[in-house]
Amino acid sequence: MLEMSPRMQEGLHRIKEGTAGVADRVPVYAQMSHHSARLAGQSTLQFFTDAKTFLECQLAADEFYSIDAPTIHYDTYNIESEALGAKLMWEEKEIPSVDTQSPLLGSVDAWRSLRPIKMGWAGRMPYVLEINRRLLDLGLSPKIRFTGLFTLAANLLGLANLILAVVTAPDKVHRLLGFLTEEVVAPWIICQRTDCGRNEVATGSDAMASPPLLSVELVREFCLNYIKRLEEQVGGIRLAGLWGESSLSDPRQLLDIKREGSPAVIQVLDPDVTALGPAFFRRYADQAGVALFMGLDAYLICKGPVSEIKARARRFIEEGGITGRFILLINDIPYDTPSEHVHAVVSVAREYQRDSERGCYFTVN
Repeated sequence: MLEMSPRMQEGLHRIKEGTAGVADRVPVYAQMSHHSARLAGQSTLQFFTDAKTFLECQLAADEFYSIDAPTIHYDTYNIESEALGAKLMWEEKEIPSVDTQSPLLGSVDAWRSLRPIKMGWAGRMPYVLEINRRLLDLGLSPKIRFTGLFTLAANLLGLANLILAVVTAPDKVHRLLGFLTEEVVAPWIICQRTDCGRNEVATGSDAMASPPLLSVELVREFCLNYIKRLEEQVGGIRLAGLWGESSLSDPRQLLDIKREGSPAVIQVLDPDVTALGPAFFRRYADQAGVALFMGLDAYLICKGPVSEIKARARRFIEEGGITGRFILLINDIPYDTPSEHVHAVVSVAREYQRDSERGCYFTVN
């Protein structure tokens, strides 16, 4: 029988205190999905279709690596698309993905012919709902998630087709996004909250709305505006998944968008963090009064070497976490990542303890 360990309870408290800058040491979180299935010897198909298997794999991996909070990461980007009728491609060592070579929508206007979703029953929506019910049974908070509107449209239409439509027929794109907001994503958020009986914050990831794919102005128009629209409709919305600061002449413009979409905490990721330096993001976060989730590069975590993984983790902590309000994120652990590479990050985080005499500073033991 699954249960939450005392270590996990302590870790959850550490994550909360990390966002406030008073954790006893640097908290560590991870984006980990089917890597945990590989550790447990389970198939990717079983992992992404059976809620019980999913949670057993995830929680076992969290204990194995001593991650501070449950890493409940299924293939979020696919759920609404699959429910609408999009075809998924399955490979054992990959996260399933929407087949955008044969998109569900043949044109930006084709959404008018889509069949209404039987909310909570279509595709793998029942799988997501069961995950949240099982989390509640464990005494854990459910994870209310949704696909960002631009990314959802890209899954249905194909990214190249969507970007072309943004340039040539922006009004049509807005009608598509309006439909997806009001008829798909908002009802899906409500369905998740109703099913678990909890009005939790709903986090939407919108990676395809990131620079340099879109300019900052277009990110505001086609991504942030729909996050705000969701906020007006259902409340409790948080934007995540944007990247690309290092591609901009003024990276703060994208950080401002992130802060509007997530007022309490900003997520920043490699390669942007390494390119601009962790201290740049630390200064912005301190000026804005927000916490930082700072993510290590997935390729580095997978390929190593361990010495470089540890060196980058230390740089992130020493430059990005020095004033507290900091969570070290192991971003998107690939399927074949050697276990010692993940253990290396956690071991580095444990070197940095809070010095109560000097406030929210972390010092090396």
